[in-house]
Amino acid sequence: MLAVVVPVLLLVLGAALLTAGAEAFAEHVTAAASRLQVSVLALGVLLAGAEPEEAVTAMLASGQGHPALASGDAIGANLVILTLAVGLAALLTRLPVSRRVLEYGAAAALAGVLTTVFLWNGVMSRVEAGVLVLGYVVGVVWVWRRERQPPVIGELAEVGDDVPRDGDGEPSRSLLLVLLGLLGMVAGGFLAVRGSRGLVDVFDVTESVIGLTVLALATSAEMVALVWAAQRRGITELVVAGAVGAVAYNATMSVGLAALVSPIAIGKGSPIITAAAVTAILPAVLLLGRRTGSLPRPVGLLLLVGYVACTGWLFAR
Repeated sequence: MLAVVVPVLLLVLGAALLTAGAEAFAEHVTAAASRLQVSVLALGVLLAGAEPEEAVTAMLASGQGHPALASGDAIGANLVILTLAVGLAALLTRLPVSRRVLEYGAAAALAGVLTTVFLWNGVMSRVEAGVLVLGYVVGVVWVWRRERQPPVIGELAEVGDDVPRDGDGEPSRSLLLVLLGLLGMVAGGFLAVRGSRGLVDVFDVTESVIGLTVLALATSAEMVALVWAAQRRGITELVVAGAVGAVAYNATMSVGLAALVSPIAIGKGSPIITAAAVTAILPAVLLLGRRTGSLPRPVGLLLLVGYVACTGWLFAR
């Protein structure tokens, strides 16, 4: 019994620290950027990016010698976001799908395809990881130039309403809170990896399965919570922008940074490669909302069923 309780408690505590750390980072990153005299986007990319908890957890897992947990967490998080989070949002409310969202969804799909290609032989080198990281940076520049302002990507979308005006806020305090948020994410990621590693023996499954399911769900809990928060506040556009941005980030930066820490070797035929291919295709679901301007609710139900089916298949292998 204790063998199950301890890893689960570590996962829960890790998820809580990851979420709290990410919230602190997102809430105070604008004022901190002002203090450092850099753009919010620049600070976000340099310190953590749009999905800091995923990147930190993946790098920690890779550094501790668990490549399957590292890549499984990043790819599994995209699976959670594109099925569970988007599916819930489509069921709960009208989920808008604009032409610009479709274009960014296509870019996220392209990033997913590139990641799948690099993982196809079961090994991702540091050179390939560098290409992914560079691809994300190029994508950020592309979006920035198109929008003519720092793009609202992933969790950075949450910053918009809390930008301090002249004379407001305390930049120094905000910078400290950003750093504390990063520290919380590092601690949460460490605990989540340790908890996940314990569950590998308990459930008698591979690290790939735990990374794609349990660890991914724990580290992407904030995105699922964002669906409920956005639905209550009537800002459903945030869900779509956050989902597309997070998927692009995880497919490039989270996986890429993990492989830069230590080359990812998961072996040919790993379920992580299959999941990566699926998540590269899933953004095409947004096309189903092109005619009406919103994602149909039956599609949301299908996405939820798909998540349950994928999880069942992974544990049944």
